[in-house]
Amino acid sequence: MKQATKILVLAFLLSMSSGWALASEPESPFPYVEEQGKEQGQGQGLEAGQKQEQGQGAGLENDVRLVPVESAATRNVVNAPKPSSFKTGFSFGTYGRVGFSTDFKGAGGKSTNMVSHAPRLLEGSYAELDFGYGLALQDGFAVRVLATTAFFDEFFHFTGDAVQAIALRNLYAEAEGFTKTNLKLWVGSRMYRGDDIYLLDWWPMDSLNTLGGGLSWENNMFKAQIHAGVNRLKDGNSFRRISVPATFGADTITIMERQRMIASGKFTWFGHNLTENLSMKVSVYGEFHRLPDGKLRYSDDLDGYFQEFALKQDPTLAAHLPADLGGVVGTQVGFWGFGPYSHVNIFARFAWGLAAYGEWGVPWGISLERTSAGAKDFVLAASANWENRHFGIMAATFGRLFIDADENRYDLDDYWEGATVVRPAWFITDHFHLGAELSHQWKKPSGLGQDDTLLNPHIVQMSLLPSLSLNRGMYQRPQFRFVYTASWLNGDARAMFPRFDHRRDQKWQHYLGLQVEWWLNSASYP
Repeated sequence: MKQATKILVLAFLLSMSSGWALASEPESPFPYVEEQGKEQGQGQGLEAGQKQEQGQGAGLENDVRLVPVESAATRNVVNAPKPSSFKTGFSFGTYGRVGFSTDFKGAGGKSTNMVSHAPRLLEGSYAELDFGYGLALQDGFAVRVLATTAFFDEFFHFTGDAVQAIALRNLYAEAEGFTKTNLKLWVGSRMYRGDDIYLLDWWPMDSLNTLGGGLSWENNMFKAQIHAGVNRLKDGNSFRRISVPATFGADTITIMERQRMIASGKFTWFGHNLTENLSMKVSVYGEFHRLPDGKLRYSDDLDGYFQEFALKQDPTLAAHLPADLGGVVGTQVGFWGFGPYSHVNIFARFAWGLAAYGEWGVPWGISLERTSAGAKDFVLAASANWENRHFGIMAATFGRLFIDADENRYDLDDYWEGATVVRPAWFITDHFHLGAELSHQWKKPSGLGQDDTLLNPHIVQMSLLPSLSLNRGMYQRPQFRFVYTASWLNGDARAMFPRFDHRRDQKWQHYLGLQVEWWLNSASYP
């Protein structure tokens, strides 16, 4: 009996030791890469490995077809999550532009822009600092927290005033690896954007800034994104606070608060390597906006508002603000692969109602029901870049029709507008580039000007841009630029500027300055 007991104990210890040895033996997370490379031939193994890292639906599916799955353990390896895109540790990134200029008359150079999305060359100083921390676990779960602080023009060293305009543009956390799919979750305050048009500093289809959250999923061919969030502007129609008497002194109470809810969805198909030198993608996009109704109660600072609606100055009365709705539909078609950094993007976007004024826009020219119903905003836009070792050229253009919500279709609030920009460059050496830029802005309001004539403003801008850059290429940064710009404004364009603005009196205007622009591991410009 004792002998049998010893045998059983010994057998148990042996089984435990063998199990420990199997569990502790390192195992390749992707056992098929080497075998797949051998079958495909030399030079193809790296490509197979690259596809493997792209996750399920790409290389992993190919591996399953090459080597049969025979056990639960093997199935777990095959379905293992792809390596995390969030690395453990701190990260830092930055975008910025700083410059100084003169107009040859003792003042700083001024832009002559008059359209909603004008050439960015003469923009003011601006900077972003990205601070992030990532944490990736062995089971594939990973988290990243990102905070982006933005600093706006007129820094202390220029004004001597320590008061600075600072904003927190990003403050959110993102997680992945919590399912066996490529699903990601984010929650927080985020600049939620798609592709931009660099020359216009504009995200023409999807550009949101909300406090919210979203989900995304992607594989080698498709990407799906959904998002929902809110904002609450500090305009008088969304938020009101007043001081009221209290038991001891005074107190501040909120008499109206209306949060705007914004939801968005985007679906993208990727056509990689359609030909040897061409890939493409197609995106469809939509937004929904809703502003709830509210009651604007009378207070001393609302006399003008109540008089506008012929209401008596009675504290018991309130002006009813109806709920407002709006939406966006859009599409983008993009092409790339025909050269380094070369691409073409075409955008079409239609917005109506509340969304026609933008997420931060306060509706004007409202309907008789005091809503934005009837407002429309239609945009067509395109951007392109082509370059080789010696030359490069960037271009951008857009056309826009905006109609406000009031019934008058012959006022200055309804208009067509557009702009076109072309920036060629000659890469003389790796670091010295000789560039130029030519742009044209136009606007066609439906209403009449002060002299009862139709306005037809045009602005033509010509610039020389010798620069020092990190390397050859139109997108290489940091870039140090010498900028000289001459702008021509016709009479109607000058009439668009406010009274006493010096730009109303000068047909030709000049700008001379030095600029530097950079993006290094930037969240805004990856």
